[in-house]
Amino acid sequence: MNTLKISLNLMLISSGLYAQTSRPNIVLILADDLGWADVGFHGSSIQTPHIDSLADAGIQLNRFYTAPISSPTRAGLMTGRYPSRLGIRTSVIPPWRDFGLDPEEEILPEILGKAGYPNRALIGKWHLGHSRKAYHPMANGFTHFYGHLNGAIDYFTHERENQPDWHNDWESSYDRGYSTDLITEEAVKCIDRYQESPFFLYVAYNAPHTPLQAKPEDIARYTDDFENLPEKEKKQVLYAAMVTCMDRGIGKILEALRRHEIDQNTLVIFFSDNGAEPNGGGSNLPLKGHKFQEWDGGLRVPAVISWPAQFRQRRQIDQITGFVDIVPTVRAILGIETMPHRRLDGIDITPVLTGAQQQIERDFYLGCGVTVNQNYKLVLPGKNERMDIRDVFLSYYPSDPGETTNAIADHPQEAARLQKVTETFDAMEPNIKIAPFNEGRKGFVAPYEWKIEKD
Repeated sequence: MNTLKISLNLMLISSGLYAQTSRPNIVLILADDLGWADVGFHGSSIQTPHIDSLADAGIQLNRFYTAPISSPTRAGLMTGRYPSRLGIRTSVIPPWRDFGLDPEEEILPEILGKAGYPNRALIGKWHLGHSRKAYHPMANGFTHFYGHLNGAIDYFTHERENQPDWHNDWESSYDRGYSTDLITEEAVKCIDRYQESPFFLYVAYNAPHTPLQAKPEDIARYTDDFENLPEKEKKQVLYAAMVTCMDRGIGKILEALRRHEIDQNTLVIFFSDNGAEPNGGGSNLPLKGHKFQEWDGGLRVPAVISWPAQFRQRRQIDQITGFVDIVPTVRAILGIETMPHRRLDGIDITPVLTGAQQQIERDFYLGCGVTVNQNYKLVLPGKNERMDIRDVFLSYYPSDPGETTNAIADHPQEAARLQKVTETFDAMEPNIKIAPFNEGRKGFVAPYEWKIEKD
C-alpha cells in the first residue's frame, strides 16, 4: 500500500496534478558569500546546526551552481534565465548605477501571483536595481518588501554610502537592530500572518557578506580574547559569528513552519549566492578558486532542497543544477503549462528530486566563457580577467575534482564540442548591459534614505 501511495504521488507531481489540491508554501533562503566549506554538513567547525539539520533531513545538492557574484545570481534566480541574457553578468549593481533588472522580465513572484499565491514577500537584500520605481521589488510581483535595496550595508546602522538603506514596502524603516536578526524576525512574522494560504517567502540574508560585523555574544562563541587575535583570525571569528547568527535565524524560520504545522507541505530551498571571497574569513576548500571566479570555489555552493510531503528526503544528489533551475522547477511543481514570458535557460529537476529519474544530462553555461556538465568544465581564456589562464582549459572531474590539470589533450572531442556550446552562449547580446563596477563612482552622493524618486 505504501509503495502504491508513493508511486501515485510521483505520478501526480510529474503531471502537475498535485498542485491542484495542495500547493506548497515556498521558502527560499539565500545566504550571501557563504563558502562551500562554511557549513557543518561540509565539515566546517562553524556552528550551523539548523542548516545541518535541514541538510540531513532534506536533499543535499552537491553540484549546485550560481554566478560568482551577487546581482547576476539574483537575476538568474528570479527569471530562470542566464544573467548574460539580462545584461547583468560581469558586475553587480553598485549604488551609483542607474540600472536594474529589466521590468519586462517575468520573475518568480509574478509567476506565483498568477498561480494563486496571495502573499509574496522579499525579506532582506534585493540588489537588482534601486534607482527607479520600476526596479523596486513591489513593482515586480512582491506584495511585501522589508530590507535593503543595495548590497554591503552596515549591519548595525543599515547604511550604504552614508545613508540608511532599510525599507518597509515603499517607505523607509527606522527599525533598530542587527540586520540578520531583523530579517529573521520579519520572516517569522510573515509566516505567522500568511500561514492560512499558500505563500512565497524569499529570505535574502546579507550575511556573511562584508563588512565583517558581528554581535558580541556570537563572537564569544568562538573566542574570549578577540582583541588580541591576529588580523586573519579576527576575520575568521567575525565571519563564523555572522554565519552562526544567520543559522540561528534559519532555525527560527523552520520552527515557525513546524509551529503552524505547515512544514510538511513547505518547499524549502537554501543556497549561497556565490562562494566566499578571498581573504574574507570564509573558505571554499577543497574547491579551487573563490568569489569572482568561475572555478568551482566561486560558484559551486552549499545547497539544500526539502519538501517532506513529496520529495524523497535524506539523501545527496550529484545532478548538475543551479540558480536558473528554480523557476522552471517551481513551474513544474505547480503544473503551470502556459509558455514562459521569455525563453528559460534552466530546467525542471523534479524527476531527480522525486527519485523518478537518476540524472538529467545537460550543459550548464556559467557565463564568461565557461560551461560545466557532469564530467567536464570548459574555460575559454580572456573572458574573465580574474581567471588567469592563457589557453582553453578543460577540467575532467572524475580524475581531477580540484580542477588542477588541463585535460584537453586527453578529451579533445568533448573539448571541441563544449567550446562550440560555450561560444554560442557567449555570443548572446542583451539589449543593454551594466557598465563596469567603478564607472560613475567618483563624486556620487546617495539619495536621502535611498528614497526612489524616478518612475
